[in-house]
Amino acid sequence: MNGPVYRSSLAREMADFVAWQRTQGFAYASGADCLRYFDTFLCNQGYSETQLDRRIVDAYRQVLAPLSAHTQSNRLTVLRVFSRFLQQTQPTSYVPHDLSVKRPALPCFYLYSSEEIAMLLAAALALGPPGSLRPHAFHLLLGLLYVTGLRIGEALALNLADLDVQAGRLFVRQGKFGKSRYVPLHPSTGHAIDSYLAKRRTCGPAGKQAPVFIGQRGQRLPYKQVVWTFNTMRRRHGIGQHAARRPRLHDLRHTFACNCLQRWRQQGVDVNAKLPVLATVMGHVEIESTQLYLHVTADTLRQAAERFHAYFHQPEKGL
Repeated sequence: MNGPVYRSSLAREMADFVAWQRTQGFAYASGADCLRYFDTFLCNQGYSETQLDRRIVDAYRQVLAPLSAHTQSNRLTVLRVFSRFLQQTQPTSYVPHDLSVKRPALPCFYLYSSEEIAMLLAAALALGPPGSLRPHAFHLLLGLLYVTGLRIGEALALNLADLDVQAGRLFVRQGKFGKSRYVPLHPSTGHAIDSYLAKRRTCGPAGKQAPVFIGQRGQRLPYKQVVWTFNTMRRRHGIGQHAARRPRLHDLRHTFACNCLQRWRQQGVDVNAKLPVLATVMGHVEIESTQLYLHVTADTLRQAAERFHAYFHQPEKGL
């Protein structure tokens, strides 16, 4: 993969750092670009050292000061990660632990409780017409989004050949940014898929390339129909009616990510070491997209943990 050409006294180290990031499975395009700005700054300053010192980092902060908080945060965050990488071979190299810039406001998203998930799944099974595949399709679709973190477009694009229940995984073919990946499935989710497919065989097109989720006429389930049905169920049950922002279907993906991080925290797992795993499962191209979930408030994560364990300790409500 091509990327920026670095020319400063730290060019080789920067190239090695970007290559290392990409061995973790990330494109790291935006991170490489952020590093290029620092490389240009070093060249303009005539910097000739092969390690960082505080003076040059502070000077870079001053150059970034007129930029937006979001831009400053992005570029300094990449610099900090690079400096830690550099310190592994240059122990005396400076690491800017404090970015000294106010982090921009995080995107706001809604975390569903286990009770809300149970209501949505029950509402899906109550959909009409009676005796049709529709309630079972919506039940599996919503549950799959909640326990796998798939994007709604990725779930609707699934074909029968993409499901491998025996191996415990599904295949996302050409997801966002054209990135394909395997997503692991819990055995209980596999049982739910098998149950749905048994019903689907009697009323839908067959063949490996046939869609998993189908509408009343056997066509691939339309995105707009799914969103409309979901919002109707959500409003009917009063889910998120007092929330600061309206809950979205996509927030099931955010809930999955926060639940995973909190479960690892409670298990004593090194969350930072696990981030590449979560990023791969979710199909993130850049690690920064996954790091977003690390900055959710502790209180929100605590609530998410309670919801997560309540839900998964009640298998009759899940998949």
